[in-house]
Amino acid sequence: MPKRIDKEKEEKFIDFFCQGDTAGNATQSAIKAGWENNKSIRFQARYLKNKYTKEIRKKQEERIASTSGVAISVLQDLLHSEQDAVKLNTAKLILELGNFSSQTINLNVDKTAEKSDAELITELKGLLKESPELALQEDDDMTKH
Repeated sequence: MPKRIDKEKEEKFIDFFCQGDTAGNATQSAIKAGWENNKSIRFQARYLKNKYTKEIRKKQEERIASTSGVAISVLQDLLHSEQDAVKLNTAKLILELGNFSSQTINLNVDKTAEKSDAELITELKGLLKESPELALQEDDDMTKH
C-alpha cells in the first residue's frame, strides 16, 4: 500500500526549510515537520526539497522582498559610518547589487587625509596662485559673514 501524502507536514517542511534554526537543512526540516528520524530520512528530505523547489524559492523570495526596505535602510546608514572601510565596503556592495562591476567603475581615491597641515597649506597657496578668482571669492565670502 503506497504511503499517504501528508500535505500539512509537507507545508511545514517548506516553512522549516525556509526559516528558523533548520533553514537550508532539508533533513532537520523534515524531522521538525514530523517525519521520523530513521535510515531513510535523508532520502525523504532530499525528495521533499526537490519536489518543492518552486515553492521554496517563492517563499524565500517573499521573505527577501518583505525585508528589502529594512536592508536598504541599514546600507544607507552604513554609508554614513565613521569608519572609512565600512563606508567603502558598503558602497562596493551597493554598486555590485546594482550590477556595476569593478571594470565599469573608475574609483579615484583622495589621499588628502594623509597630508600634513603644512602640505595642505602649500597646496592651497599653489591653487590660489593658479586661480586668483578663488582668492577674490574667498574674500567676498569672508566679508559677508
